[in-house]
Amino acid sequence: MLPHDYIRAVTTDDLMKRREELHDLCGRFARIRDPDLDVEPEEEDSFLRELHYVDSTLVDRMIEARYSNVENGASIFISHSSEDKPFARWVATDLKASGHKPWLDEWEINVGESIPAKISLGVKEADFVIVILSENSINSNWVEREWQNKYWDEVSSGNIHVLPVLYRDCEIPELLKTKKYADFRNSYNDGLEDVLSAINHLVPSVE
Repeated sequence: MLPHDYIRAVTTDDLMKRREELHDLCGRFARIRDPDLDVEPEEEDSFLRELHYVDSTLVDRMIEARYSNVENGASIFISHSSEDKPFARWVATDLKASGHKPWLDEWEINVGESIPAKISLGVKEADFVIVILSENSINSNWVEREWQNKYWDEVSSGNIHVLPVLYRDCEIPELLKTKKYADFRNSYNDGLEDVLSAINHLVPSVE
């Protein structure tokens, strides 16, 4: 029986980790040859070609996530601190690759548009708000307003709309302490799997 990691979809985290490994290997090739590296020229060339492939795949994945349209799937607002933008971008990219419609500010707000108005509309129209929890976000009034607006919709409707994601150790906001969170601290892929499982389970209740 194949391990689970062998059959699940490749995530942005997988690609970034492999990219780092290949950059490290290619960097060691470029310097004085490391005596611990017993690598033939053909193998060295294969690493360079794989690095190019991984870089291209990452770029294509990001472009597709930002500009492609998804007809089905859940609408998901990504509430986050600007300091956690790279992580928010990864999550949004993988949500889009899984067939959902993530709302990320840098993808949705154009030059000249009202930031508060666009965010308010994004939160209102979202099936779910993913709140990325870290020291940065819990100290952000913007983030607090975003997820709390959806939280009170949750209270009044009885349906789950706010999905906490623990990115970095922090003090969990009082209103979210009773909720189970997706834990990304030790494993991005495990955290993502928990988020996708929750969304797929809850989508019928918000339609």
